[in-house]
Amino acid sequence: MAYSMTGYGTAKSTVDGVDVEVQVKSLNHRSLDIHVNMPTMPGQMELLFQRLVRQFVSRGRIDLTVLIGDERKARAGLNSALLEARVTTLGSLFNGAWTRNKCLEFCLAQRDVWEFEQSPVMGDAFYEGVLETARLALEVLTKARRAEGRALESYLLNALDEIDTSHRAALARAPERVSEFRQALTERLSVLKESSVEVDSVRLATEVALLADRIDVTEELTRIATHLSALRFLIQQPSDPLVCLGKKIDFYLQELNREATTMASKSRDTILTRHTIDIRTTIESIREQAANIQ
Repeated sequence: MAYSMTGYGTAKSTVDGVDVEVQVKSLNHRSLDIHVNMPTMPGQMELLFQRLVRQFVSRGRIDLTVLIGDERKARAGLNSALLEARVTTLGSLFNGAWTRNKCLEFCLAQRDVWEFEQSPVMGDAFYEGVLETARLALEVLTKARRAEGRALESYLLNALDEIDTSHRAALARAPERVSEFRQALTERLSVLKESSVEVDSVRLATEVALLADRIDVTEELTRIATHLSALRFLIQQPSDPLVCLGKKIDFYLQELNREATTMASKSRDTILTRHTIDIRTTIESIREQAANIQ
């Protein structure tokens, strides 16, 4: 059961009359990298957010953003006396170069000509509500990661079927290759016996057996079948969102690639080499997709 490292989740709630929205985005990363963005966040809140995120995610870059609604923002009122004084001062400074409307536009952009009501203090209950909203957003994120994970599972299983097809073709070809090698070697030995060169029959039989064993790829094909079976089981077995499945998949892919490479170097056969290329090409495509799995 795979979970993608990429996903998005959001949740909204009203806490103490304040609209709160939490947005969580996850991206690929080799380890867990958490970034929290929240206005007026107490020091301990970031630690609480990190602990919360670790309950849902074990790998990837996590960007958690908290948006607080306007209800906690103070209402603004215009200080007309201060505004008029500044407009008059600017007009005299520029000696008519600025019109009154230009001076008004400039002064209205100054924050201190506006009077703000004091914002209420956000207490522990408010921040607890924010954390609960973040938990809901992380649950949505987990569902999104699981949905994408299902698509990755389907792709990986189909790719493993392609490898299995090439593996079966190589398995059928391997004994033919050994047989062809034995026949070619026997023909050469016949030519050698017809010559006047003396040959140690015991030593010759030993060398023939060693050469035939060196091109036999049965062991590599058996290990490839074992790794394919283990990969299928790994991808399909039940797991939770905290299991780092992608690293395990990558390990088996390395082993598959190693066996395929050994098979190509040992066989020295065009047909087996073609099957090996097909296997290694599919392995690389799997590796690219496995990089998206947690």
